[in-house]
Amino acid sequence: MEYVTSAQVAQLQSEGKKLLVQYTADWCSPCKALTPRLSNLSNKYSDITFVKVNVDENMDASLDMGIRSVPTVMIFDGNKLVDRSQGVQSDTYYKEVLNKL
Repeated sequence: MEYVTSAQVAQLQSEGKKLLVQYTADWCSPCKALTPRLSNLSNKYSDITFVKVNVDENMDASLDMGIRSVPTVMIFDGNKLVDRSQGVQSDTYYKEVLNKL
């Protein structure tokens, strides 16, 4: 999973991409635990783009998105928000949402 800016997320959305966006921070231990799990899932969902946004480097845009805690995972189908979760969820949870895209 690569780091992108909030502007890059908006660009991917405008292109109609299916996205899983992990809002994260370098100091966040749960984020560090979640990232490899989401990376593994990205190998199974080649039609979905998995990216990370560092909230400390994208503070204004993250606040505009309502990000109040990390990790927050948002799943989009283009501009449509399909799911939003805070904290670390089970792999099954993410799979169930991704399978509906």
